[in-house]
Amino acid sequence: MKKIHSMLAVLTLAGATLAPVAAQAADVSQAAQTITLTAGTNYFGHSFAGGIGDTFSDRYNFTTSSFSNLGSLVSAFSPTMLDDIKISGLWLYNSANMSLGGTQVLDGQVDLWTLATSHLAADSYYLLVKGELLSASPSSYAGTLTVTPVPEPETYGMLLAGLGLVGYLARRRGAIKAA
Repeated sequence: MKKIHSMLAVLTLAGATLAPVAAQAADVSQAAQTITLTAGTNYFGHSFAGGIGDTFSDRYNFTTSSFSNLGSLVSAFSPTMLDDIKISGLWLYNSANMSLGGTQVLDGQVDLWTLATSHLAADSYYLLVKGELLSASPSSYAGTLTVTPVPEPETYGMLLAGLGLVGYLARRRGAIKAA
């Protein structure tokens, strides 16, 4: 019976030792932000005071009013030789909750994710950046979002008509000089 009491005391002490470590991790996500695409581009990001094991899931809302191409880049740099922050994903969601995942380019002291797509319909979208803090050092990530309109078919028609007119005038000028 004494062995059982000793075993229970050891388990209780071990559990009490581990409990504060598990309680330290927290969700440090910021409230959803709205990105205004002035001239088709804008910056976003988040700074952290530090907290080993803290996680974040940050949302950046934006809208498009016409068919558009999208490019986004998210990077995190650790000024110490340690990995202070880990970006674990970059996603694009539309209003129907359909998603497109980004591509991890670098992992380590510099985390770099990219996301690019074309022909987005006019809709409400959001970017989702997820990650984890790996040290108690202050850290941050930064990103850019660029949305450019896709030219309408009429634009290509006008371009071809203009090139045809320039070609016709150049040919006519050459014919007049030859005569």
